[in-house]
Amino acid sequence: MDFLNYFDSSNLILLVVGLIILTASVSVFEMLHKTRLSLVLLFFAGIFICSFMAMLDPFLNSWDEQFHALVAKNLLSHPFIPTLYDKTPIPYDYTNWTSNHVWLHKQPLFLWQIAISLKLFGLNEFAVRVPSIIMMSIVPLFIYRIGKNCLNNQIGYYGALLFSTSFFVHDLVTGFPASDHNDIAFVFYVIGSIWCWTEYTQSNKKFWLVLIGIFSGGAVLVKWLTGLLVYSGWSLSILFNKEKRRSIQSYQDIFLSFVICLCVFLPWQVYITRMFPLESSYEYSLNSKHFTNVVELHSGDYWYYFNNLRKLYGEGDLVPYFVIFALVIFFRSVKASVYRISFFTYVAIVYVFFSLAETKMISFCFIVSPIILLSIGNIIYHLKSYINSLVKKQKYANSIFIVLLCFILYGNLDLHQIAYKHTMFINPNDNDKRIEKINDAIFIKSLKGKLVSEDYIIFNCKPERDISIRFYTNYIAYRVPLSYENYLLLKKNRRQIATIDDGYLPDFLLNDSSIIKLKAPDKSWINNKD
Repeated sequence: MDFLNYFDSSNLILLVVGLIILTASVSVFEMLHKTRLSLVLLFFAGIFICSFMAMLDPFLNSWDEQFHALVAKNLLSHPFIPTLYDKTPIPYDYTNWTSNHVWLHKQPLFLWQIAISLKLFGLNEFAVRVPSIIMMSIVPLFIYRIGKNCLNNQIGYYGALLFSTSFFVHDLVTGFPASDHNDIAFVFYVIGSIWCWTEYTQSNKKFWLVLIGIFSGGAVLVKWLTGLLVYSGWSLSILFNKEKRRSIQSYQDIFLSFVICLCVFLPWQVYITRMFPLESSYEYSLNSKHFTNVVELHSGDYWYYFNNLRKLYGEGDLVPYFVIFALVIFFRSVKASVYRISFFTYVAIVYVFFSLAETKMISFCFIVSPIILLSIGNIIYHLKSYINSLVKKQKYANSIFIVLLCFILYGNLDLHQIAYKHTMFINPNDNDKRIEKINDAIFIKSLKGKLVSEDYIIFNCKPERDISIRFYTNYIAYRVPLSYENYLLLKKNRRQIATIDDGYLPDFLLNDSSIIKLKAPDKSWINNKD
């Protein structure tokens, strides 16, 4: 438990409060059987624990959080023109999403959410992560309802608990893994659409059709066409049911929902095609290449996602096999064919499609994690029944189960791994990247005291940290050294120039006294020479 000493004390308070509320939620559910109160407590536990995670890294993470943060910041000035390099005094490559102008590399919904948070809470790392905190605290409520609708409220609650304590979920909140807040928003909207579909199957109310369309359209507006996942299982559940297959109403309902979905995401596609034809055409083609080509070195074999189940659901060589076992038991436990067919379809389509695709990233299959966590929740439900059969006195059985459940949840949270990745718990000499990031943030935030005017253009920045400079300040920053050609262009336009002095500046910069030379804080800032 020594790793707890490496957390900041104020952050640790958030964690402790969150764990206390989480324990209270479990106790209220198991001992008092007050489901609504336990869910309210679970929501607030998620808020506190996710806030703890969001406070761990006092910097924007390189891939891809800082890019998302900068685009969101620029959206504050022009909500319908997403830009990375908002001002481009020197030429740029529109096909390079890490240094272009109009930025269509991701769909905009999650960026708009971050922009709203920046408007409310200011330009800081925590504000970038606030939407993820909220969404990840709401998703367990979706999971509970899905589990309750297809099996029972206990399985729904256990699945929700597992999501609320998932290490991978919380790691996404920090912005550390690639895609970060984009993946969180995608899970939120996809699972939201599946939740609404289960409510529709229970009540047959048209209201849910509208919400399915809104959530699914929102998912497309986060991460493209995989957001339509809900319609795959829904369609097959109709085709495999003789009564529904012959009912015109079944097709009318799914068509109505899909039309609403189109109304959500299609206008943006039409807009960017007309306004930014070059950029949109390139990004659409890049999206399609993810299936046939390895994009940005994200490769893997056909077993990539199976082997990486242990990274999503717990360390251990047997974890992938346990997940398969839990899914089999879950599909056998779901008696209603409409749910059994649709849930199997969701998991199968996602894992087969992305396993066949050439480009692979661990989070691609995370959208079906709630179904997998419900299947593990089903195992926990059977474990509880087994304990009850062994221990005749109910209060003792409940106590044993609560202790065991809390032990499972604590292991799922994996505080040791959190400390390993987000503190100086390991040997500082082995965690130099974290020290670099902290020092980078301090240096970037100090620039305002070194350059009085915000009209300066800064060159020779550390690779990728030019993005953070643009986020925290209003300076224009570039990771590349200033070439002589661009030097003449900027001098002709009477632009103010600064550069990081890495000890390798060319004579035309050294001899120009009007150019501000900023001393690099350490050798890691030497561009392309480390």
